[in-house]
Order: sequence, then C-alpha cells, then structure tokens
Amino acid sequence: KHCAKCKTKDFLPFKCGHCNRVFCMAHRQQKDHDCNVDITAKNTAPKCPICGQYVKIGLNESPDQKMDAHIASGCKLYVLNMKKIKARVKKEYACGHRGCKNKERYELIRCKLCYKKFCLTHRHPEDHKCVRLEVQKRRQEQKAQQRMEKERKNAHKKAWYKFWQKKQKEPTDAEKAAEKIPKERRFWVRVEVKDSTAGKQRICFDSNWTIGKCIDVCCNAFGVENNNHDPKAVKIYLRKKRNKATFPFDIPVNLLVGALSKGDHLILGP
Repeated sequence: KHCAKCKTKDFLPFKCGHCNRVFCMAHRQQKDHDCNVDITAKNTAPKCPICGQYVKIGLNESPDQKMDAHIASGCKLYVLNMKKIKARVKKEYACGHRGCKNKERYELIRCKLCYKKFCLTHRHPEDHKCVRLEVQKRRQEQKAQQRMEKERKNAHKKAWYKFWQKKQKEPTDAEKAAEKIPKERRFWVRVEVKDSTAGKQRICFDSNWTIGKCIDVCCNAFGVENNNHDPKAVKIYLRKKRNKATFPFDIPVNLLVGALSKGDHLILGP
C-alpha cells in the first residue's frame, strides 16, 4: 500500500490507531504525519450537568454536539454505562483448587481431565490432585500392557513366518535326489504304498531307469522291504492307480510313453 503522507509504496505498512490511515516506516508516528485526531480528546466521556451521567463520545466527534443531542433526547441517548465498565475492569477469576486464594484477571486454564479451571500454579493435574488422574494412569497402564502383548504376538508370528519361509526354501529329500538327475531326464510321479496310511510322495525317476530301479527307489523312500531279487519272495510292482496297469521290471521309463506319463499316480505293492 501507498503511504498517505509521501505516497511511497510499502509492502509492510503501518496503520495509525487514531486516524486509521496507512503510513510507511518514516511516517508511522502521529507527530510525523500530522495526525488530525486530538489524542487528548480520545476516549473522553464528559459528564452531563443535568442527569449526572457520562456521555459516550466517538472518534472525531464533537463533544458539544454530542452533549446537545443527549440533552435534547431527555438524557436518554449516548449514555455510558459505567457499571458494566467497572464490572469488566474488576472482574476476577477464582482458581478451582480447594484452598487456593489466587484470583486472576485473565481467563484461567481448563484441565483436560476434570474440565475445571485453575490458575497457573495449579494448572497441571498433579498440582491440583485431579480426581481423574488415577483413572488416566490405569488406562495408560492397560494400554501399555495391551501394546506389549500385541508386540509379543507379532514377534511370535514373525518368528514363525521366518521359520516357515526357511522351511519352504529347504529342498525335500526327493528334490535333493532329483538334483543328481539331469533336468531333461527328470520324470516326476506321485507314489503311494498299497493298504498303507503313509500317504503319497512325489518321487523323481530318471527316464533311463528301468521299472525295477524305480521300484528300488520307491521302497527306499517309503522304507518298504524289497525282496524282488529273491525268486521265492513275494514280488513288489508298480501299478497305475487309474487302470491298475502293471509295469514290467526290465522296461525303461522312456519306452512307456503311452502307458506312463509325468505326474501319474502310481501304487507300490504286491
């Protein structure tokens, strides 16, 4: 804004509290910009000689004209209520703490727990022995215990998840055995023992192996006794679960293309 005295453009101008005009740094004082307001006449309240009441005079208003208007109205207009002014000046706020006699003329501080107002000396809950302080402490202790319990459970879950991830990354016995076989010759099947509750396992064959070699590997995986070398013993065969087809001992896996496929479900038993 531009200064009302020298017309200089000022980005941080000053406003006169008497004439309400804007001035620069050099003319901000009342004496520097020839202020047209008489500071001695500001906020003056002349007393009416008839009713004895004080007449309210505004800024830049003539006291004589205001007094004439007041008398002409029968001493009813422009009356200054001195009781409200004295009450506003003398108003004091008492502290809410029992036994405190401090009285302040400013607004007291409200406690966030009990919502009572206190002076600066007793503004903290510990200072005025707030009745809700113990309740707040118990709640904070309960929240701390709940937070610790939650952190303990989360730590247990994280530890279990890390163990599970580590377990998933560890190769199984079948995968370790399959690493010795070239990738192009790996032949994965599902095998279970006949009339057993051991469940089924994924076993990898070499496509160059014979069925007899595959039976030996399956017996070692399930811990089944294999006596196929004994002519008098009961033979153990590999059969396809879907059609009960039995595979001969001396035929390689790669020659059973139509009868045996990768991922087939086989049964080991007599």
